[in-house]
Amino acid sequence: MVRVSVKIAVLSIMFSIALLKMSFSQGQKEYSELYRYSKWSFTAGPVVYDKAKLTPQYGELTFENKPMMGFNAGVLYDFYPERKWSFQTGLLVAKEPIYSIVFKIDNKDLYPEYPGDLNNEAKMYSLNTFSIPLHIRLSLQTGKKSFASFLIGLKAMYFPYGGAEYTYAVSSEVLSDYREIFGLKLESPENSIQGSFTIGTGFSYTMEKVLLKANFIYVMNFQNTISGEYQMANFFTSPDTRGYYNLSGNYLGLQFSVSLKKGKGK
Repeated sequence: MVRVSVKIAVLSIMFSIALLKMSFSQGQKEYSELYRYSKWSFTAGPVVYDKAKLTPQYGELTFENKPMMGFNAGVLYDFYPERKWSFQTGLLVAKEPIYSIVFKIDNKDLYPEYPGDLNNEAKMYSLNTFSIPLHIRLSLQTGKKSFASFLIGLKAMYFPYGGAEYTYAVSSEVLSDYREIFGLKLESPENSIQGSFTIGTGFSYTMEKVLLKANFIYVMNFQNTISGEYQMANFFTSPDTRGYYNLSGNYLGLQFSVSLKKGKGK
């Protein structure tokens, strides 16, 4: 936690210095075509979260973690959309993943009457989270109506503390037996405000009434969003397996944004 706080403090200082330089810089290049559009934009798009990482404590059994799809949406505010350099912020809403797993249990580890191997998938998302991005944006004109952009920054996310459990059990009426063979016990960090580093690139295109934007962005969290343990046990032949489960919450996202044309006189 101390290292995370130090990272956030250092990055915050760097951004503060950069913003001060931008604020007092003279003769910044400006693009007159972008004056016509609002500083506000509506944004939405899909994201793909990195797979969770498994760290075995003992045992040789394992299972597959799959990348998880997500979606975020919100509003963004660009302080100087017509300038080469600007600062962006806003509010984004997303549903964070908890797990997306696939596991297989051989028939030899189950009851004799069990019909073949056991194959199972499970997926779970958390409650909605709220994020405030803080981005420095560089915009370069690539055509009469097109612009390329690059951004780098921080993101503060509200992720309320909570836990989640998943268990899978098998039973046999013949043997009057019930056994839990797979389990996950997970929780989010106790601190509900989490930080991340973001970097991305994008493309904008001006139209008669709207400014269309598309951005690829990668988000790297300063701490895992979900952590815990997994266990695979109570088999007929295979020994028990136990390990740690860590989900970084890092993701690659595609954001589509729209800024409306200003009204007359604005």
